[in-house]
Amino acid sequence: MDPKLHDYTVFDLETTGKKIIQIGALKVRDDQTVAKFSTYVNPLEKINDYVSHLTGISNYQTDAAPLIDEVMPDFLDFVGDDTLVGHNILSFDCNVLADNGYPVANPKLDTLLLANSYKKRGLFAAPIPNVRLSTLKDYYGININSHIAISDCITNNIVYQKLRDGDLAKATEIIDFTPKQVDSRLAGQRFVITGQFRQATRYDLTSLIQSHGGKVTGSVSGVTDYLLKGELDHVTGKCKKAAEKATAVIGYEDLMSLLRK
Repeated sequence: MDPKLHDYTVFDLETTGKKIIQIGALKVRDDQTVAKFSTYVNPLEKINDYVSHLTGISNYQTDAAPLIDEVMPDFLDFVGDDTLVGHNILSFDCNVLADNGYPVANPKLDTLLLANSYKKRGLFAAPIPNVRLSTLKDYYGININSHIAISDCITNNIVYQKLRDGDLAKATEIIDFTPKQVDSRLAGQRFVITGQFRQATRYDLTSLIQSHGGKVTGSVSGVTDYLLKGELDHVTGKCKKAAEKATAVIGYEDLMSLLRK
């Protein structure tokens, strides 16, 4: 397999350890991202506090999500015949897919092994303690949340292209993926997001709100203006708290209406 790929699919899983709770993927053509795949997955078991804290994924999100057997046909169709690129996918992600009944026969390129080969030969321009994805993210100055599948794919894609091209210098500038405020039509408005949405991921919705001046918090309080609720969800604890606080509960289309004002 040619290690210098320019057309491929990057993918990442978030899991309970054995069960998949989120899948993210980027389809890359000529080094440019041309499509994204992102979904929560219902593991049919409760997510423990450690995993929830690490990933930010709650039982509310996964309880309303599709099962792995519903998700995988779409994921495999998205991947097609592409080489799969990922970090530690040979020892972890691909094994988890197989354990869940979906062994993937596509060619695979593991950036963990690629980075480790450079580290063992002392080729990184500055000292690097290990080759975890989070460490490489900091080394290359990538400012984005970790342990969100699609965000880790974005990080991994940049890391792969750096390693592929032999760019082993420590970054002197930040590659910033934090939302940039483009206007202030939601300025001063506080949002809490609950549930799963057909139209976008929670990460994308958070970015959208923040880019228009709004603030997204984790829990409903007396100063929360809107609870943005996914249409695939049942009544959640946040919904009950919103009712107690007389907080407006809105859906995706309501948010779009706010942005059109």
